[in-house]
Amino acid sequence: MVTVVLSHDVANFEEWKKGFDSGETLRQQNGVKTHGVYNSVDNQNRVTVITEFPSKEAVQGFMSNPNLKADMEKAGVVGAPEVKILNKI
Repeated sequence: MVTVVLSHDVANFEEWKKGFDSGETLRQQNGVKTHGVYNSVDNQNRVTVITEFPSKEAVQGFMSNPNLKADMEKAGVVGAPEVKILNKI
């Protein structure tokens, strides 16, 4: 298992959260476990999601899914996300 910390800006947090919540089925189908959803104390439209994936390859496959990209755009993600893939030690 690997931990993924993904951060990005969104146009509107409330609208983004609705889109994020509707993507639960896609995350489950890809073995993704969400550990937390956060936004910055200084900017509610700066979002960070902490998840766990089965492997680095699973992360890469999930992130390259065209459905995910379309869902992110629809939810109001602004720009490319910053993605950190981490091993627990």
